Amino acid sequence: MGQPTENLSPERVIRVFMGVALAIMLGALEITLLMPALSRLGALFDAPQIAPLLVSSYLFAMTLSMPVYGQLSDRLGRRTCQSVAISLFTLGSLASGLVETLPALIATRLLTGLGGGGLIALSFAVIADVIPPRYVGRYQGYISAIFAISSVSGPLLGALLIAWFDWHWLFLFKVPLGLLALALNHWALRGLGHGGTRGAIDIAGMTLLLVAALGWAMATDARLLLPSLALYRWPLLLLAGAVSLLLIWHQWRHRHPVLPLRFLEEPLLRTAILLLALSEAMRLALLVYVPLALESTRAMGPGQTSWILLWFILSVTIGTFISGKRIAKQGFCHPFPRLGSLILALGGIGLLLHFSLLWAGYWLLPILIIGGIGIGFLIVSCSIAVQNALPPGQMGSGLALMNFIRSLGGTLGVALLGWQYQQQSSPGADWMLPVFIMVAGYGLISLLFGLVMPDAPLATTAKHDEPRS
Repeated sequence: MGQPTENLSPERVIRVFMGVALAIMLGALEITLLMPALSRLGALFDAPQIAPLLVSSYLFAMTLSMPVYGQLSDRLGRRTCQSVAISLFTLGSLASGLVETLPALIATRLLTGLGGGGLIALSFAVIADVIPPRYVGRYQGYISAIFAISSVSGPLLGALLIAWFDWHWLFLFKVPLGLLALALNHWALRGLGHGGTRGAIDIAGMTLLLVAALGWAMATDARLLLPSLALYRWPLLLLAGAVSLLLIWHQWRHRHPVLPLRFLEEPLLRTAILLLALSEAMRLALLVYVPLALESTRAMGPGQTSWILLWFILSVTIGTFISGKRIAKQGFCHPFPRLGSLILALGGIGLLLHFSLLWAGYWLLPILIIGGIGIGFLIVSCSIAVQNALPPGQMGSGLALMNFIRSLGGTLGVALLGWQYQQQSSPGADWMLPVFIMVAGYGLISLLFGLVMPDAPLATTAKHDEPRS
């Protein structure tokens, strides 16, 4: 990691990674930390049907805040906004460890999510500021390794804390880590990255985004907390849909939108971002439905399925290392978008054949490893292509749009599979065939986009590389 690039010293690379690594780890860890503890928390609060809101509320606030952080960081600077994000995350974690009721805990999870969106979105923007696009792939493997370790450690750490300590420590242990991340951010990013530029802030767009998101939330998950909202489900859905259309119209017309949708007019950006959304849908689909299928067909427990998924997570990291090193050497992204989408499509078809025909033996592990490597290829090549194509003054907004659509694509993709699963989940029904047909479909759609994705030479200079005091 310490090898210099053309205009980037090893010391600066190390400083950047020290500043963002802990923030990325905290953001990734938080996504999976509570999953093994939900049933215990639901029993403690005597509300098992509401406990999943502890995860979905965090994801909701995290996704919603990403584009806001993106635009604010373009205007106010990365380090300032990153400090705000870490502070909100730490404050939310502290508040979560001090409350005693489930509604209050959900409210503090929303506060934590408002910080979590900045942890991930701004960390990628900081890296894009100081590492040239051609060489960022060289370091993408380290970022993916942090994500992989955090993703695996989250459920294990959550299970350990809920088993050996009071549930409050699920949240309180992050407070000293948050304070450490805040100190590292203040020191490591001093004089590095984008310092902010003059320009309008899209207050109207942020307001429309918030109203639309609240409408969708109240029509879906919030009904678990407030059953009276069920009477207004269809009016809320219509309101959310109307505001969403108004938001899209406003973003296309605004000169400095919070969601710069005009970037999607560029074929390379549009294709790369959609490929990232599809790869995220595939990644989450495998993490959710492969364990369910193994429990149904082979009566495996959570421990056994976790070890199988570990191979998949490690293969994603391997894919990022291979593609990142090669892209840095050759100076362009192809053939990895095409190769990654082809491998991913083969993995999706393999899963369909495996669970529909119930192949015996050890076919599942090679299939998951193939699919994971394909996802790793797409994550690196598409992310670098987006970074390379974005203008410097809108790097934060552009990368936030990329992360927003990627997260949204993963959420919608898994939700569609969940709807299919619920339709077939009656006793005696075979849910695996329709679900894995859709998974294979995601892979084939990815292949179509991968085949038509254009390419461009990668820049060898960073977008914001001049040091500032």
